[in-house]
Amino acid sequence: MFVCYSDCTPLSCADPYTNSPPGSPCMCVIPIKVGLHLSVSLYKFFNLVSDLAQEIASGVKMKQSQVRVMGANAATEDPDKTVVLVDLVPLGEKFDNITALLVFDKFWHKEVYINPLNFGDYVVLYVIYPGLPPSPPVAPDGDMGIGNKGNPAHPLAADISKQRAKQKAGIIAIIVLSSVFALILFSGAAWCVIFKLRYGSHPPGHTPSSLTKASGTGAPFLTSQPSSITASFNSNMVTYKGTARTFTLFEMERATNGFDESRLIGEGGFGRVYEAILGDGKRVAVKVLKRDDQQGSREFMAEVEMLSRLHHRNLICLIGICTQEHFRSLVYELVPNGSVESHLYGPDKETGPLDWDARLKIALGAARGLAYLHEDSSPRVIHRDFKSSNILLEHDFTPKVSDFGLARVALGEDNDHISTRVVGTFGYVAPEYAMTGHLLVKSDVYSYGVVLLELLTGRKPVDMFRPPGQENLVTWARPLLTNQEGLESIADLSLGTVPFDNLAKVAAIASMCVQPEVDQRPFMGEVVQALKLVCNVGNEHSKAASETDTSENATSTSLEMGVFGAASSSPRFERDGSGSFRVYLGSGPLKTGHEVRVWERGSSSEHGVASRFGMDLEGGKV
Repeated sequence: MFVCYSDCTPLSCADPYTNSPPGSPCMCVIPIKVGLHLSVSLYKFFNLVSDLAQEIASGVKMKQSQVRVMGANAATEDPDKTVVLVDLVPLGEKFDNITALLVFDKFWHKEVYINPLNFGDYVVLYVIYPGLPPSPPVAPDGDMGIGNKGNPAHPLAADISKQRAKQKAGIIAIIVLSSVFALILFSGAAWCVIFKLRYGSHPPGHTPSSLTKASGTGAPFLTSQPSSITASFNSNMVTYKGTARTFTLFEMERATNGFDESRLIGEGGFGRVYEAILGDGKRVAVKVLKRDDQQGSREFMAEVEMLSRLHHRNLICLIGICTQEHFRSLVYELVPNGSVESHLYGPDKETGPLDWDARLKIALGAARGLAYLHEDSSPRVIHRDFKSSNILLEHDFTPKVSDFGLARVALGEDNDHISTRVVGTFGYVAPEYAMTGHLLVKSDVYSYGVVLLELLTGRKPVDMFRPPGQENLVTWARPLLTNQEGLESIADLSLGTVPFDNLAKVAAIASMCVQPEVDQRPFMGEVVQALKLVCNVGNEHSKAASETDTSENATSTSLEMGVFGAASSSPRFERDGSGSFRVYLGSGPLKTGHEVRVWERGSSSEHGVASRFGMDLEGGKV
């Protein structure tokens, strides 16, 4: 066994395993998984992650490094409350049975003190570890486990006083329905006997009713276990007019070798992804959807209809779909070189590290993909779960933005939003989205800024291994972007030698994207133009850009790069009376004696008018 006592980040542990805590032998271990329901909003919880870890560690008699807050989301039934996922990690290979059972009992008896002033009351959702009783525990008399005050701990919203009455009513209803069903069945059988005796058997040309046609193909499709969900879904597919190819379940099984686990290349909240080989030898990625309810069907149809109309070099391409009975899947192009997350922190970090040029290429390409979704697709689209694991890479590090299962169509003008339950990934969710559930176009901009900080620092958005105050990347990095010394201290050491002025400009863009106030963030089209300056692709690639990206209709460019010095205030965007944008990087983290003017730009962005996007790198003067 490989053992080390310093940093375990090189190890890549597959679920349900995780890395052992710092200071212990470096290995993959199984944590105790705990789910908590806290009476505090997700937005407020962001600043209390370390406090929660410390209190749980104290309550279960463990080191704080053993407590990891793995995720958080707004509660489904009440957006003002938060569901938190916690891992308790053993110092050795595993927890002994006594320790695991003690932790189990402490949580279910609410003996773990969690400050109600910060987190309100809490409810334990589950405590899972091999060998532990099921969650929630069941007492011998059938009642739920007893809480710390001696009262039965029942599920949320349970009304015990009415359960028996409901049970009696349910039994009566079952008896009545069974009688009616038996009567109908008997009548139907009698009618079939009479019909057969009168008319004989079916003529030879009759087609059994169980054999129906798949939508729009004319091919026979055998249905089994029909349901309203499947019927509704199939009726939607009849009206589907997208360009995606339709596959059968048999083709999907053959392409994935029966969905062999060895073909599994990824898994997310919306489905599992398999590498597959089609009949013509083409390698593709097949995403099999997990959910099998009406909401899942609607999300699937929204994704299919949307993806079939979206075509951009920095978006993953939809090849086809498969819908058969309860099985639904999407077939994408296979992007072979892993994700940005994998190259920054995962198994690809050693074999394919990202140098500065590759990171700039990824930042610009991903920005172009989002700008297309926000400004030039019809209808406009908000990604809603943009993160480094959703940016896939070609072998030349061309990025492809993926995973539109959580996307929503944005309607209306600039400030219109989608009001919905907060869905996203811990560390990437914009403050206004976490606090109100209002999804804005600029909520994606915030998530993009987090990814840009990842590329700059090589750090995860949330890393509980870090010292107190450094766990949240945005909270820790944003103040350090305002001066040269701070920026040098947070830059990823693996980058090697990088021109400091380029690093500073990208840092300024990232700082603007993660501003807490929505109005202070740029639009993605403006981010693209600023990054093009840094990448120095103005005149050289303007023709190619105009042919492949309608959101970047650029004309003349003049570019002069200066050397930045230190300054103390934050970067900002300002508008003048004509609707022009100016980015003041010099009055932000850094400054120079040179001024840069860039092109006139027309676009179908949220502004509705042509805007001139300029950078003044001279301490705020225009």
